[in-house]
Amino acid sequence: SWQGQIAPNFEGTTITGQHFKLSDSIGKKVIVINFFATWCKPCRDEMPELKRYVNAHQGDSFEFVAIDSEEHQDRVEEMMKDLSLNFTTLIDQGPIQRQYGVNGFPTTVLIGIDGRIQFYENGEIDNADVVFDPLLESNRKLAAAGKAIQPDDYAREAAAHSELKRVSFSGEDINAANTPKLDERATRITVKMDCTCGCDKKVAACTCHSAKKIKDALAKEDFKDMKDDAIIKSLNQRFCPGEM
Repeated sequence: SWQGQIAPNFEGTTITGQHFKLSDSIGKKVIVINFFATWCKPCRDEMPELKRYVNAHQGDSFEFVAIDSEEHQDRVEEMMKDLSLNFTTLIDQGPIQRQYGVNGFPTTVLIGIDGRIQFYENGEIDNADVVFDPLLESNRKLAAAGKAIQPDDYAREAAAHSELKRVSFSGEDINAANTPKLDERATRITVKMDCTCGCDKKVAACTCHSAKKIKDALAKEDFKDMKDDAIIKSLNQRFCPGEM
């Protein structure tokens, strides 16, 4: 439901001290935003593939921005060094994630030259060519047809839409800001745990009733004396649809 919506504008300082503002690149480049955390194994696992793709497309009006979730800069710098990454990287304390409805890692968002969300995925990307090549080609056609968004038009639309609006299957608006705020451990569990509704998604990516109940429980309940696997087993027993 987020595809086709105008990309919310944001700005910040990169880990190298440079100022970054999304609107500076909107309409000029295809922009990929990757939300990650250093403790997230799927995030680390996909980084070499993303690095390969970014390096192969440096001359294709393609920009990649990595956004870390609320961690200390030294941890982020250590990961970038360990994996030999030179992405434009920001550390977000929460506002950008709320704008983009992020509730699991990694989350990857592609913004076209029309200023709109063309791809939104929660989970590891293992073949960037399959994901991004068709989108780069379609954006080349948009550019050739003169359909890149103009700065004034983007500024006006972005001012009116400061965050993505999620729409349920019933047509009801879901405010991403009302999504339960999960700490590091709870987020790790949602990324690891299969949703109990029977789909092929993890809890972090699913928007069903069961996933919402699980996230609510992780946000509000105290599981400090339990190991992750024991928490997942308990949540599976409590929120399997057949048991509810």
